[in-house]
Amino acid sequence: MRCSVVIPCFNGVALTRVCLQALLAQQPTAPAEILVVDNGSTDATAELGAMHPSIRVVRLPQNLGFAGGVNAGIRSSRCPHVLVLNNDTQADSHLLHELQSQLLANAGLGAVAPVSNHVKGQARIDVGDLGSTAAGRAAITAELRRGPPLQDVDTLAGLCLLVPRALFDEVGLFDERFGHGNFEDDDFSLRLRLHGYRLGIARHAFLHHEGHATFRALGLDLRQELERRRLQFVAKWQHDPAGRAHLAAWHGDHAAASEAALQARTRWPNWLDADWHLGNGHRANEHHALASRHYEAVLRSCPEHVEAHLALAMCWLELGDAAGAITHLTAANQHALADHQRQKVLTQLGSHAYRHGAAADALLHFRAALRIAPDDGSLHNWIGLCLLAADDLQAAQTHFETALQHGCALAHTNLGICQARRGEMTAARASFTKATVLVPHDLAAARNLAALDLATVAR
Repeated sequence: MRCSVVIPCFNGVALTRVCLQALLAQQPTAPAEILVVDNGSTDATAELGAMHPSIRVVRLPQNLGFAGGVNAGIRSSRCPHVLVLNNDTQADSHLLHELQSQLLANAGLGAVAPVSNHVKGQARIDVGDLGSTAAGRAAITAELRRGPPLQDVDTLAGLCLLVPRALFDEVGLFDERFGHGNFEDDDFSLRLRLHGYRLGIARHAFLHHEGHATFRALGLDLRQELERRRLQFVAKWQHDPAGRAHLAAWHGDHAAASEAALQARTRWPNWLDADWHLGNGHRANEHHALASRHYEAVLRSCPEHVEAHLALAMCWLELGDAAGAITHLTAANQHALADHQRQKVLTQLGSHAYRHGAAADALLHFRAALRIAPDDGSLHNWIGLCLLAADDLQAAQTHFETALQHGCALAHTNLGICQARRGEMTAARASFTKATVLVPHDLAAARNLAALDLATVAR
Protein backbone atom coordinates (compact mmCIF):
# COMPACT_ATOMS: atom_id res chain seq x y z
CA MET A 1 0.00 0.00 0.00
CA ARG A 2 1.55 3.30 -1.11
CA CYS A 3 1.08 5.98 1.52
CA SER A 4 1.63 9.73 1.85
CA VAL A 5 2.39 10.96 5.37
CA VAL A 6 1.22 14.51 6.11
CA ILE A 7 2.85 16.28 9.08
CA PRO A 8 1.76 19.87 9.82
CA CYS A 9 4.44 21.83 11.71
CA PHE A 10 4.86 25.24 13.27
CA ASN A 11 8.49 25.43 14.40
CA GLY A 12 9.61 22.53 16.64
CA VAL A 13 12.19 21.41 14.08
CA ALA A 14 13.99 19.16 16.60
CA LEU A 15 10.77 17.28 17.39
CA THR A 16 9.92 16.99 13.69
CA ARG A 17 13.37 15.60 12.87
CA VAL A 18 12.97 12.82 15.46
CA CYS A 19 9.48 12.10 14.10
CA LEU A 20 10.87 11.81 10.57
CA GLN A 21 13.67 9.49 11.66
CA ALA A 22 11.11 7.09 13.13
CA LEU A 23 9.11 7.19 9.88
CA LEU A 24 12.16 6.51 7.74
CA ALA A 25 12.86 3.44 9.91
CA GLN A 26 9.45 1.87 9.25
CA GLN A 27 9.40 -1.84 8.48
CA PRO A 28 9.05 -3.59 6.10
CA THR A 29 9.02 -0.41 3.97
CA ALA A 30 9.12 3.32 4.67
CA PRO A 31 6.32 5.61 3.40
CA ALA A 32 6.40 6.46 -0.30
CA GLU A 33 6.38 10.18 0.50
CA ILE A 34 6.45 12.35 3.61
CA LEU A 35 4.97 15.84 3.33
CA VAL A 36 6.20 18.25 6.00
CA VAL A 37 3.75 21.15 5.92
CA ASP A 38 5.64 24.20 7.14
CA ASN A 39 2.89 26.30 8.75
CA GLY A 40 4.79 29.60 8.59
CA SER A 41 7.68 28.40 10.78
CA THR A 42 10.54 30.71 11.70
CA ASP A 43 13.08 27.97 12.47
CA ALA A 44 14.85 25.46 10.17
CA THR A 45 11.73 23.42 9.38
CA ALA A 46 12.02 24.37 5.69
CA GLU A 47 15.38 22.57 5.51
CA LEU A 48 14.06 19.14 6.58
CA GLY A 49 13.63 18.02 2.99
CA ALA A 50 17.37 17.43 2.87
CA MET A 51 17.04 14.48 5.27
CA HIS A 52 15.81 12.04 2.59
CA PRO A 53 14.52 12.04 -1.03
CA SER A 54 11.05 10.92 0.11
CA ILE A 55 10.58 14.06 2.23
CA ARG A 56 8.98 17.13 0.64
CA VAL A 57 8.43 20.39 2.47
CA VAL A 58 5.19 22.21 1.63
CA ARG A 59 5.74 25.82 2.70
CA LEU A 60 2.77 27.97 3.70
CA PRO A 61 3.06 31.76 4.06
CA GLN A 62 1.35 31.76 7.46
CA ASN A 63 0.10 29.40 10.17
CA LEU A 64 -3.19 27.93 8.95
CA GLY A 65 -3.61 25.77 12.06
CA PHE A 66 -3.75 22.00 12.24
CA ALA A 67 -6.68 21.54 9.85
CA GLY A 68 -5.37 24.07 7.34
CA GLY A 69 -1.91 22.52 7.36
CA VAL A 70 -3.23 18.98 7.00
CA ASN A 71 -5.50 20.01 4.13
CA ALA A 72 -2.59 21.61 2.28
CA GLY A 73 -0.66 18.37 2.65
CA ILE A 74 -3.56 16.21 1.49
CA ARG A 75 -4.00 18.37 -1.62
CA SER A 76 -0.31 17.90 -2.39
CA SER A 77 -0.31 14.14 -1.73
CA ARG A 78 0.22 11.62 -4.53
CA CYS A 79 -0.57 8.26 -2.93
CA PRO A 80 -3.90 6.42 -2.53
CA HIS A 81 -3.66 6.49 1.28
CA VAL A 82 -2.85 9.37 3.61
CA LEU A 83 -1.43 9.18 7.13
CA VAL A 84 -2.12 12.38 9.09
CA LEU A 85 0.46 12.69 11.88
CA ASN A 86 1.45 15.17 14.61
CA ASN A 87 5.09 16.23 14.53
CA ASP A 88 5.68 15.66 18.28
CA THR A 89 5.46 11.87 17.88
CA GLN A 90 7.68 8.84 17.43
CA ALA A 91 6.21 5.82 15.65
CA ASP A 92 7.06 2.23 16.48
CA SER A 93 8.92 0.63 13.58
CA HIS A 94 5.85 -1.40 12.50
CA LEU A 95 3.18 1.26 13.06
CA LEU A 96 2.42 1.97 9.41
CA HIS A 97 2.36 -1.74 8.53
CA GLU A 98 -0.11 -2.47 11.36
CA LEU A 99 -2.38 0.40 10.36
CA GLN A 100 -2.36 -0.62 6.71
CA SER A 101 -3.00 -4.27 7.56
CA GLN A 102 -6.13 -3.43 9.55
CA LEU A 103 -7.44 -1.02 6.95
CA LEU A 104 -7.13 -3.69 4.25
CA ALA A 105 -8.40 -6.61 6.34
CA ASN A 106 -11.59 -5.06 7.74
CA ALA A 107 -14.47 -4.19 5.45
CA GLY A 108 -15.99 -0.76 5.89
CA LEU A 109 -13.11 0.86 7.77
CA GLY A 110 -12.84 4.53 6.83
CA ALA A 111 -10.01 5.47 9.18
CA VAL A 112 -7.72 3.68 11.58
CA ALA A 113 -5.49 5.00 14.39
CA PRO A 114 -2.85 3.54 16.73
CA VAL A 115 -2.81 3.43 20.51
CA SER A 116 -0.70 6.04 22.29
CA ASN A 117 0.48 7.19 25.69
CA HIS A 118 -1.02 10.66 25.21
CA VAL A 119 -4.31 10.69 23.31
CA LYS A 120 -7.98 11.11 24.09
CA GLY A 121 -10.48 8.28 24.12
CA GLN A 122 -10.05 4.53 24.12
CA ALA A 123 -6.77 4.63 22.19
CA ARG A 124 -4.88 5.77 25.28
CA ILE A 125 -2.69 3.25 27.10
CA ASP A 126 -0.84 3.91 30.35
CA VAL A 127 2.83 3.42 29.48
CA GLY A 128 4.25 6.80 30.50
CA ASP A 129 7.43 7.77 28.64
CA LEU A 130 8.55 4.22 27.91
CA GLY A 131 7.88 4.78 24.21
CA SER A 132 10.35 7.67 23.93
CA THR A 133 13.03 5.17 22.80
CA ALA A 134 12.97 2.67 19.96
CA ALA A 135 13.59 -0.19 22.42
CA GLY A 136 10.73 1.00 24.60
CA ARG A 137 8.35 1.19 21.65
CA ALA A 138 9.35 -2.32 20.57
CA ALA A 139 8.65 -3.65 24.08
CA ILE A 140 5.24 -1.97 24.17
CA THR A 141 4.31 -3.36 20.75
CA ALA A 142 5.37 -6.88 21.75
CA GLU A 143 2.98 -6.69 24.70
CA LEU A 144 0.17 -5.22 22.58
CA ARG A 145 0.35 -8.16 20.18
CA ARG A 146 -0.96 -10.42 22.93
CA GLY A 147 -4.38 -8.79 22.52
CA PRO A 148 -6.86 -8.42 19.64
CA PRO A 149 -5.70 -6.33 16.67
CA LEU A 150 -8.72 -4.05 16.16
CA GLN A 151 -11.34 -2.20 18.20
CA ASP A 152 -14.34 -0.38 16.72
CA VAL A 153 -14.95 3.10 18.14
CA ASP A 154 -17.26 6.01 17.40
CA THR A 155 -14.59 8.73 17.10
CA LEU A 156 -10.83 8.95 16.58
CA ALA A 157 -8.25 11.55 17.58
CA GLY A 158 -6.46 13.42 14.80
CA LEU A 159 -3.07 12.66 16.36
CA CYS A 160 -2.46 9.88 13.81
CA LEU A 161 -5.02 8.73 11.23
CA LEU A 162 -4.66 6.51 8.18
CA VAL A 163 -7.39 7.31 5.64
CA PRO A 164 -7.96 6.29 2.00
CA ARG A 165 -7.31 9.42 -0.09
CA ALA A 166 -10.63 9.03 -1.93
CA LEU A 167 -12.63 9.44 1.28
CA PHE A 168 -11.58 13.07 1.56
CA ASP A 169 -13.26 13.66 -1.79
CA GLU A 170 -16.41 11.96 -0.47
CA VAL A 171 -16.77 13.44 3.03
CA GLY A 172 -14.63 16.56 2.72
CA LEU A 173 -11.33 17.69 4.17
CA PHE A 174 -10.77 18.80 7.77
CA ASP A 175 -12.82 21.84 8.76
CA GLU A 176 -10.42 24.78 8.95
CA ARG A 177 -12.77 26.79 11.16
CA PHE A 178 -11.33 24.86 14.13
CA GLY A 179 -8.11 26.89 13.89
CA HIS A 180 -5.00 25.67 15.69
CA GLY A 181 -6.66 22.41 16.64
CA ASN A 182 -9.16 20.42 18.73
CA PHE A 183 -12.56 19.12 17.62
CA GLU A 184 -11.66 19.08 13.93
CA ASP A 185 -11.04 15.35 14.47
CA ASP A 186 -14.41 14.88 16.21
CA ASP A 187 -16.01 16.68 13.28
CA PHE A 188 -14.22 14.54 10.67
CA SER A 189 -15.03 11.34 12.60
CA LEU A 190 -18.71 12.24 12.73
CA ARG A 191 -18.80 12.91 9.00
CA LEU A 192 -17.20 9.54 8.28
CA ARG A 193 -19.77 7.82 10.52
CA LEU A 194 -22.63 9.63 8.79
CA HIS A 195 -21.44 8.20 5.49
CA GLY A 196 -21.45 4.68 6.91
CA TYR A 197 -17.74 4.14 7.60
CA ARG A 198 -16.28 2.28 10.56
CA LEU A 199 -13.55 3.82 12.70
CA GLY A 200 -10.94 1.54 14.22
CA ILE A 201 -8.09 1.50 16.70
CA ALA A 202 -5.28 -0.77 15.52
CA ARG A 203 -4.30 -2.06 18.94
CA HIS A 204 -1.01 -3.60 17.76
CA ALA A 205 0.23 -0.21 16.51
CA PHE A 206 1.89 2.16 18.99
CA LEU A 207 2.77 5.85 18.72
CA HIS A 208 4.68 7.79 21.37
CA HIS A 209 3.34 11.33 21.77
CA GLU A 210 4.99 14.22 23.62
CA GLY A 211 1.64 16.01 23.95
CA HIS A 212 0.50 19.55 23.05
CA ALA A 213 3.94 20.71 21.91
CA THR A 214 2.47 23.08 19.31
CA PHE A 215 0.08 24.68 21.81
CA ARG A 216 2.97 25.29 24.21
CA ALA A 217 5.08 26.80 21.42
CA LEU A 218 2.25 29.16 20.48
CA GLY A 219 1.67 30.15 24.10
CA LEU A 220 -1.99 29.10 23.97
CA ASP A 221 -4.13 28.23 26.98
CA LEU A 222 -5.25 24.67 26.21
CA ARG A 223 -8.38 24.82 28.37
CA GLN A 224 -9.56 28.04 26.75
CA GLU A 225 -8.87 26.64 23.30
CA LEU A 226 -10.75 23.43 24.07
CA GLU A 227 -13.82 25.34 25.25
CA ARG A 228 -13.70 27.66 22.25
CA ARG A 229 -13.52 24.76 19.80
CA ARG A 230 -16.19 22.81 21.68
CA LEU A 231 -18.58 25.73 21.27
CA GLN A 232 -17.73 25.85 17.56
CA PHE A 233 -18.50 22.15 17.24
CA VAL A 234 -21.84 22.62 19.02
CA ALA A 235 -22.76 25.58 16.82
CA LYS A 236 -21.97 23.58 13.67
CA TRP A 237 -23.91 20.44 14.56
CA GLN A 238 -26.81 21.48 16.80
CA HIS A 239 -29.16 21.97 13.84
CA ASP A 240 -28.49 18.53 12.33
CA PRO A 241 -30.48 15.66 13.92
CA ALA A 242 -27.41 13.41 13.99
CA GLY A 243 -25.43 16.24 15.53
CA ARG A 244 -28.13 16.77 18.15
CA ALA A 245 -28.00 13.08 19.03
CA HIS A 246 -24.23 13.27 19.34
CA LEU A 247 -24.42 16.36 21.57
CA ALA A 248 -27.18 14.92 23.75
CA ALA A 249 -25.14 11.76 24.28
CA TRP A 250 -22.24 13.93 25.50
CA HIS A 251 -24.50 15.05 28.34
CA GLY A 252 -25.88 11.58 29.05
CA ASP A 253 -29.37 12.53 27.81
CA HIS A 254 -30.21 9.20 26.16
CA ALA A 255 -33.87 10.10 25.60
CA ALA A 256 -32.99 13.21 23.57
CA ALA A 257 -30.20 11.36 21.73
CA SER A 258 -32.58 8.53 20.82
CA GLU A 259 -35.28 10.91 19.58
CA ALA A 260 -32.79 12.83 17.43
CA ALA A 261 -31.26 9.59 16.09
CA LEU A 262 -34.69 8.45 14.92
CA GLN A 263 -35.04 11.70 12.96
CA ALA A 264 -31.48 11.46 11.64
CA ARG A 265 -32.11 8.11 9.97
CA THR A 266 -34.11 9.85 7.25
CA ARG A 267 -31.37 12.32 6.47
CA TRP A 268 -28.44 9.96 7.07
CA PRO A 269 -29.61 6.41 6.23
CA ASN A 270 -26.06 4.99 6.46
CA TRP A 271 -25.23 6.51 9.85
CA LEU A 272 -23.69 3.75 11.96
CA ASP A 273 -24.36 5.37 15.35
CA ALA A 274 -28.15 5.67 15.06
CA ASP A 275 -28.68 2.16 16.44
CA TRP A 276 -26.28 2.90 19.30
CA HIS A 277 -28.30 5.92 20.44
CA LEU A 278 -31.63 4.13 19.92
CA GLY A 279 -30.38 1.17 21.95
CA ASN A 280 -29.28 3.43 24.78
CA GLY A 281 -32.65 5.17 24.76
CA HIS A 282 -34.57 1.89 25.03
CA ARG A 283 -32.22 0.60 27.69
CA ALA A 284 -32.68 3.75 29.78
CA ASN A 285 -36.42 3.02 29.71
CA GLU A 286 -35.72 -0.63 30.63
CA HIS A 287 -36.98 -1.88 27.27
CA HIS A 288 -34.14 -4.39 27.13
CA ALA A 289 -35.48 -6.57 24.32
CA LEU A 290 -35.80 -3.55 22.01
CA ALA A 291 -32.42 -2.22 23.09
CA SER A 292 -30.75 -5.56 22.38
CA ARG A 293 -31.93 -5.49 18.75
CA HIS A 294 -30.25 -2.14 18.20
CA TYR A 295 -27.01 -3.23 19.89
CA GLU A 296 -27.01 -6.34 17.71
CA ALA A 297 -27.34 -4.07 14.66
CA VAL A 298 -24.33 -2.05 15.89
CA LEU A 299 -22.27 -5.24 16.18
CA ARG A 300 -23.27 -6.42 12.69
CA SER A 301 -21.68 -3.26 11.30
CA CYS A 302 -18.92 -2.85 13.89
CA PRO A 303 -18.14 -6.34 15.27
CA GLU A 304 -15.32 -5.13 17.55
CA HIS A 305 -17.36 -2.42 19.30
CA VAL A 306 -16.52 -3.03 22.98
CA GLU A 307 -19.19 -0.73 24.42
CA ALA A 308 -21.89 -2.43 22.34
CA HIS A 309 -20.77 -5.85 23.60
CA LEU A 310 -20.98 -4.57 27.18
CA ALA A 311 -24.39 -2.97 26.69
CA LEU A 312 -25.78 -6.08 25.01
CA ALA A 313 -24.42 -8.24 27.83
CA MET A 314 -26.31 -6.14 30.37
CA CYS A 315 -29.50 -6.46 28.30
CA TRP A 316 -29.15 -10.24 28.22
CA LEU A 317 -28.68 -10.25 31.99
CA GLU A 318 -31.91 -8.29 32.41
CA LEU A 319 -33.69 -10.68 30.05
CA GLY A 320 -32.48 -13.69 32.03
CA ASP A 321 -30.06 -14.99 29.40
CA ALA A 322 -26.88 -15.46 31.44
CA ALA A 323 -25.18 -17.48 28.67
CA GLY A 324 -25.75 -14.71 26.12
CA ALA A 325 -24.46 -12.15 28.59
CA ILE A 326 -21.29 -14.13 29.25
CA THR A 327 -20.65 -14.44 25.50
CA HIS A 328 -20.61 -10.67 25.06
CA LEU A 329 -18.72 -9.99 28.28
CA THR A 330 -16.07 -12.43 27.08
CA ALA A 331 -15.89 -10.65 23.72
CA ALA A 332 -15.43 -7.32 25.51
CA ASN A 333 -12.84 -8.70 27.92
CA GLN A 334 -10.67 -9.86 25.02
CA HIS A 335 -9.92 -6.19 24.44
CA ALA A 336 -8.15 -5.77 27.80
CA LEU A 337 -10.72 -3.35 29.13
CA ALA A 338 -9.57 0.00 30.44
CA ASP A 339 -10.17 0.72 34.12
CA HIS A 340 -13.26 2.84 33.44
CA GLN A 341 -14.75 0.02 31.35
CA ARG A 342 -14.05 -2.62 34.01
CA GLN A 343 -15.59 -0.29 36.57
CA LYS A 344 -18.65 0.06 34.33
CA VAL A 345 -19.01 -3.72 33.95
CA LEU A 346 -18.70 -4.32 37.69
CA THR A 347 -21.15 -1.54 38.50
CA GLN A 348 -23.71 -2.87 36.05
CA LEU A 349 -23.32 -6.40 37.35
CA GLY A 350 -23.74 -5.09 40.88
CA SER A 351 -26.85 -3.07 40.08
CA HIS A 352 -28.37 -6.06 38.28
CA ALA A 353 -27.71 -8.33 41.28
CA TYR A 354 -29.10 -5.75 43.72
CA ARG A 355 -32.31 -5.23 41.75
CA HIS A 356 -32.83 -9.01 41.70
CA GLY A 357 -32.47 -9.37 45.45
CA ALA A 358 -28.89 -10.63 45.59
CA ALA A 359 -27.45 -7.83 47.72
CA ALA A 360 -24.50 -9.92 48.94
CA ASP A 361 -23.38 -10.65 45.34
CA ALA A 362 -23.96 -7.02 44.43
CA LEU A 363 -21.74 -5.90 47.30
CA LEU A 364 -18.83 -7.94 45.94
CA HIS A 365 -19.17 -6.32 42.50
CA PHE A 366 -19.46 -2.79 43.89
CA ARG A 367 -16.45 -3.23 46.18
CA ALA A 368 -14.38 -4.50 43.24
CA ALA A 369 -15.45 -1.43 41.24
CA LEU A 370 -14.58 0.82 44.19
CA ARG A 371 -11.02 -0.49 44.18
CA ILE A 372 -10.73 0.93 40.66
CA ALA A 373 -12.47 4.24 41.49
CA PRO A 374 -12.29 4.88 45.26
CA ASP A 375 -13.65 8.43 44.89
CA ASP A 376 -16.80 7.46 42.98
CA GLY A 377 -19.71 8.68 45.09
CA SER A 378 -22.29 6.56 43.30
CA LEU A 379 -20.36 3.40 44.19
CA HIS A 380 -20.29 4.36 47.86
CA ASN A 381 -24.04 4.93 47.63
CA TRP A 382 -24.56 1.46 46.10
CA ILE A 383 -22.42 -0.16 48.78
CA GLY A 384 -24.43 1.66 51.44
CA LEU A 385 -27.63 0.24 49.95
CA CYS A 386 -26.22 -3.29 50.05
CA LEU A 387 -25.16 -2.85 53.68
CA LEU A 388 -28.57 -1.39 54.48
CA ALA A 389 -30.16 -4.52 53.03
CA ALA A 390 -27.92 -6.56 55.35
CA ASP A 391 -29.02 -4.37 58.30
CA ASP A 392 -25.44 -3.16 58.89
CA LEU A 393 -26.63 0.36 59.63
CA GLN A 394 -23.41 1.89 60.93
CA ALA A 395 -21.35 0.75 57.94
CA ALA A 396 -24.14 1.80 55.56
CA GLN A 397 -24.26 5.27 57.08
CA THR A 398 -20.49 5.66 56.69
CA HIS A 399 -20.70 4.89 52.97
CA PHE A 400 -23.68 7.21 52.44
CA GLU A 401 -21.77 10.03 54.13
CA THR A 402 -18.72 9.29 51.96
CA ALA A 403 -20.96 9.28 48.88
CA LEU A 404 -22.14 12.78 49.77
CA GLN A 405 -18.55 13.95 50.20
CA HIS A 406 -17.91 12.82 46.63
CA GLY A 407 -20.91 14.61 45.18
CA CYS A 408 -23.61 11.92 45.07
CA ALA A 409 -26.66 13.95 46.16
CA LEU A 410 -28.93 10.90 45.82
CA ALA A 411 -27.27 9.54 48.98
CA HIS A 412 -29.19 12.10 51.05
CA THR A 413 -32.33 9.97 50.67
CA ASN A 414 -30.59 6.74 51.59
CA LEU A 415 -28.80 8.36 54.50
CA GLY A 416 -32.17 9.55 55.76
CA ILE A 417 -33.56 6.00 55.57
CA CYS A 418 -30.55 4.71 57.48
CA GLN A 419 -30.88 7.44 60.13
CA ALA A 420 -34.61 6.79 60.54
CA ARG A 421 -33.98 3.08 61.08
CA ARG A 422 -31.43 4.00 63.73
CA GLY A 423 -34.00 6.23 65.46
CA GLU A 424 -32.26 9.48 64.51
CA MET A 425 -35.47 11.20 63.33
CA THR A 426 -34.25 14.81 63.38
CA ALA A 427 -31.22 13.91 61.28
CA ALA A 428 -33.40 11.81 58.96
CA ARG A 429 -35.79 14.71 58.38
CA ALA A 430 -32.85 16.98 57.51
CA SER A 431 -31.50 14.41 55.02
CA PHE A 432 -34.88 13.90 53.32
CA THR A 433 -35.38 17.66 53.10
CA LYS A 434 -31.98 18.15 51.45
CA ALA A 435 -32.80 15.36 48.99
CA THR A 436 -36.10 16.99 47.94
CA VAL A 437 -34.18 20.19 47.15
CA LEU A 438 -31.06 18.72 45.52
CA VAL A 439 -32.67 15.74 43.77
CA PRO A 440 -36.27 16.82 43.06
CA HIS A 441 -36.87 13.86 40.72
CA ASP A 442 -36.20 11.40 43.59
CA LEU A 443 -39.78 10.74 44.69
CA ALA A 444 -38.59 8.42 47.47
CA ALA A 445 -37.26 11.40 49.43
CA ALA A 446 -40.61 13.18 49.34
CA ARG A 447 -42.49 10.00 50.28
CA ASN A 448 -40.17 9.29 53.21
CA LEU A 449 -40.38 12.88 54.43
CA ALA A 450 -44.18 12.72 54.31
CA ALA A 451 -44.20 9.37 56.11
CA LEU A 452 -41.89 10.78 58.79
CA ASP A 453 -44.16 13.76 59.31
CA LEU A 454 -47.23 11.48 59.61
CA ALA A 455 -45.45 9.32 62.15
CA THR A 456 -44.58 12.42 64.18
CA VAL A 457 -48.21 13.60 64.12
CA ALA A 458 -49.45 10.14 65.11
CA ARG A 459 -47.19 10.16 68.16
